[in-house]
Amino acid sequence: MSPKRHHTLLKLWHAWVAGAFLVAYVTADEDTYAMHLFAGYAVLAAIAARLLAGIFAPASSPLGLPRPSLASFSVRKGRHPLFAWLAAALLAAVGLAAATGALADGAPWLEDPHEAIAQASLWVIGGHMAFVAFIYGGKRLLGR
Repeated sequence: MSPKRHHTLLKLWHAWVAGAFLVAYVTADEDTYAMHLFAGYAVLAAIAARLLAGIFAPASSPLGLPRPSLASFSVRKGRHPLFAWLAAALLAAVGLAAATGALADGAPWLEDPHEAIAQASLWVIGGHMAFVAFIYGGKRLLGR
């Protein structure tokens, strides 16, 4: 598979997760609960698909999961190492929000942690958006 096709698949996956999370977040009330459930399961399915693709993809593949390390901060090749850390944090936060939401139907005591994790996910998402805007917007402003 060509790198361009890999990149397209990653963009589609990103749209799937972002869109489903947004729908789940804005439909989190009693009137739209079925849509909230559907969107939450869509997020869970997207993250499961991404983890499976990342685990089984070769290390050189763009579909491989980023593997952040502290040593990566000293080596400035390719993407900034914070991309890998943010990707891991996003997968963890959004995945945990989706998983606790799925489990909350059978274990109602998970509803409050689910809501708290979903709210915390917004901070991670905001950090991701700010970092992307800074990295790409800053490069344009500085002419790099």
